[in-house]
Amino acid sequence: MDLSLIQRAGCVGMGGAGFPTHVKLAVRVDTLLINAAECEPLLRKDNVVMQHFAEGVAQGIRVAAEFTGASRVIVGIKDKNKASIAAMRATSLGPAGSGLYDVGILGDFYPAGDEVTLVYELTGRVVPPAGLPLDVGVVVLNNETALTLHEALQGKPVTHSFLTVSGAVRQPMTVRAPLGTSFHDLVEAAGGTKLKDWVILDGGPMMGRIVEDPATPVVKTSSGVIVLPRDHPYVTQELRSREAKHRIGKSVCDQCSLCTQLCPRYLLGHPLEPHQAMRQQFVTEYPAHSRWGQICCECGICTLFACPEGLFPREACQDSKRSLAALGERYNGPKLVTPHPMYEHRRIPTKKLLARLGLSRFEHDAPWTPWPGTSAPLRLKLQQHIGAPALPLVREGEHVQAGQVVAAPPEGKLGVPIHSPRAGQAVSVTQAEIVIQ
Repeated sequence: MDLSLIQRAGCVGMGGAGFPTHVKLAVRVDTLLINAAECEPLLRKDNVVMQHFAEGVAQGIRVAAEFTGASRVIVGIKDKNKASIAAMRATSLGPAGSGLYDVGILGDFYPAGDEVTLVYELTGRVVPPAGLPLDVGVVVLNNETALTLHEALQGKPVTHSFLTVSGAVRQPMTVRAPLGTSFHDLVEAAGGTKLKDWVILDGGPMMGRIVEDPATPVVKTSSGVIVLPRDHPYVTQELRSREAKHRIGKSVCDQCSLCTQLCPRYLLGHPLEPHQAMRQQFVTEYPAHSRWGQICCECGICTLFACPEGLFPREACQDSKRSLAALGERYNGPKLVTPHPMYEHRRIPTKKLLARLGLSRFEHDAPWTPWPGTSAPLRLKLQQHIGAPALPLVREGEHVQAGQVVAAPPEGKLGVPIHSPRAGQAVSVTQAEIVIQ
């Protein structure tokens, strides 16, 4: 097998920032972890993938194990997702627990799917601060990514993404929608909403983002379209400006340190203390930066669950990361760390998290639904994942075929090509997007 096939198919991580998969697999490790934890509340897409496409996922796992030389594969699934566990145990990979392959059972807590947390939960290895799973002999792939690997070797490029469409819609569903489909069309396919004033949560509530423009298109890393009332307290909090969040934190934070005590990276021994990042705001104008926030994973527990005053330690850590990166400052702290003795006792149950967010009433089953299709234009963004934006390869007015490469990364830059999900005409071509009608 040739990794260039994976690159040409446009494979990227479908469960996070979208790191190009051909680069991730060009290593040698002893352990391959498949992240099927789906720890973000309200999402169902990973479980749909396992329950309806398990054999394709299994074949993709074989591909990834062969490329990386992994002698051990563990698929991490939450214990509550019994149907997904059964589906993966019934694949051609063989009985779980024998030889190469196993299913690792996870508790229903957040953030079970955080890459560093997952490695520790399933292997007992601690990824070093500012490090990668590769540093401890592990590669982590999302289960949808594994499916795209299998399809790539069958000659099928990445042209669609699995998404859960839920929240305040009439018919919650999980679909595999063409890239470039508007969020508005997804909401309409789910029966629309009774709300008069609403926004869309792009992804899950902990690490997703609030989108006010329903014309926003699906990209490879899209995972959820959750409709929420605009006046919901969670939405109001998320839409505050960065400057306002800084000002509020500077005036109110009493340094209780609960944000740090519940931080999953702190509990793994990493020198990350969100309350210290907040403290930096007391003496610094926006944006403040602190090395105590430099290696934040941005999981959101500190801001959305831990802080009793509704402040923004995650944002303080994000500001620290960005401002230090702009200064060229890299992490230079300890690499060998030991998990906190209270690690196992400070996990955040998903139900409790949803209750704290005030989102429990939007927790719905979202069954697999074949995409009904629309004739609406597809807006293919040329920046769909981490790496360089792709450059257009087609001209305005040109007819394109389904699966045709319409954009590719600049020579020598990190990235993968973008393919048209359907045949049509390129009615608009810019450096930001290609519109297929």
